[in-house]
Amino acid sequence: MRKKIIGIILLVLIVFGGYKLFANVSANNVNSNSIQFSYEDIPAYNGDNPYVVVNDNKPYFTSSEIVKDSYIKYGPLDSIKRVTSAMACLDYDSMPSEDDKKGESKSICPTGWNNIKYDSIAGDGYCQSRAQSIAWCFGGSDTDKKNYITATPYMKNYMNAYVVKIARYLEKTSNHVMYRTTPVFVGEELMCRGVLMEAYSVEDSGEGICFNIFLYNVQPGINYIYSTGESEYTGEFLDMAAQMKDSSMDFNYILNSKTMTFHKPECEKASRIGTKNKIYSYAEREELIGAGYTAAECCNP
Repeated sequence: MRKKIIGIILLVLIVFGGYKLFANVSANNVNSNSIQFSYEDIPAYNGDNPYVVVNDNKPYFTSSEIVKDSYIKYGPLDSIKRVTSAMACLDYDSMPSEDDKKGESKSICPTGWNNIKYDSIAGDGYCQSRAQSIAWCFGGSDTDKKNYITATPYMKNYMNAYVVKIARYLEKTSNHVMYRTTPVFVGEELMCRGVLMEAYSVEDSGEGICFNIFLYNVQPGINYIYSTGESEYTGEFLDMAAQMKDSSMDFNYILNSKTMTFHKPECEKASRIGTKNKIYSYAEREELIGAGYTAAECCNP
């Protein structure tokens, strides 16, 4: 079996860097004019939701942008070295095989990188994380600075959830998915305020995958100075984030890649899993057990 099942692939989805599976198409700019988005129209984060739906959840892709030939394009860094849009046409063959090796990304420091630890952040406690515009499981590069943004663990978690949803769809079908991520900066700030994520499944005209969302680059309990990436503890929104249940995320289980256990989405202990080890999975119970996971005793999924 050339590909590992999705549960195994996603164990290292974001924790490690990516592997370049094919040549990236050079692009002068993939910040397409088709994107009709204004950050000024986005309400301020108030703890209720990690993202907001944009354009009635319809992606901005034009008919000419929707194709069936796989590729990855990274927009150029801007004048102050910030990442711009990345765009791709994804399919199952663009996903890494079990023999592909993951690279090391710790030497890459995106703009706004100013990482420190806080006791209030689960997992390793760090307030920033490297997030790939095009994830490793889609063939994203582990060496290209144009593929990394400075993200909060909170935003990266929800980016991962949508990446898993697309990856699961690609594994189940032979279809293509148009995919674009656009970090949104204000003025000359070095840390983005959030990321616009768009995806559209081609062959079934969006029946399988179709979304357009803006994810807030925030961390409950922490305030960021986006001009520099510096941060300070506030405690704001910590309780609301812990109580939040996102009904739009229809994943089957939450995995702990450290203990190799899986939990029900509503499990209280699942909410305590650190960002580094938490994976949102659409895999079936039998698949997870076959991949070496065991059901958590606390919720008996």
